[in-house]
Amino acid sequence: MDLGSAERVFLIAAWGQGVNLTNGSTSDLAELAEAAAAWHAGVALSELQTAAPFLEVSPLALAHERGPEYAVAEKWSRYLAPDPYEDLEMLHAAHAEPRLRALFPFTSHGALMFSRCTGFPFSQDISAIYPLGDHRYAVHHRGEPFSREPDYTAQEAAAVVVAHMPETWGPAVAGTQHDLRDREGQ
Repeated sequence: MDLGSAERVFLIAAWGQGVNLTNGSTSDLAELAEAAAAWHAGVALSELQTAAPFLEVSPLALAHERGPEYAVAEKWSRYLAPDPYEDLEMLHAAHAEPRLRALFPFTSHGALMFSRCTGFPFSQDISAIYPLGDHRYAVHHRGEPFSREPDYTAQEAAAVVVAHMPETWGPAVAGTQHDLRDREGQ
């Protein structure tokens, strides 16, 4: 049975600058219309959630609303919290590098990646750190074949990523990789 097949339900998700800022569901069309009007009027996310309690607003969405530096800090704080599924050694080593700490971190299949923008799609131009096991890491530079050699300590891997970055990159800006390209193309 599909959601909403027994009764009417409206699903809502609001995005801005490549970020899912809020989502929720309601069976009340008037409630949905009020939320849409508040969103259209540009109310703050905390006010939107008060006006439409069926909407969920995450701490990361609130951080995005405050600015890219807050979104970056919130994302790093999530990654640096103890989690058995994340490689904390790799995350702490990357966070210790000021230039990496200013970028928006994200993970994919265990690899730590960095974006020069805070919205999806993320920038795809910064090297990534891949855990190899036994406290060893590979660094993959964009546009080059992946290699497990040489392998690095977590600190060495973070330093290699920084060394491979142009000096003009960072800190992360609000928006998507497309917004970033448009900004840099001007």
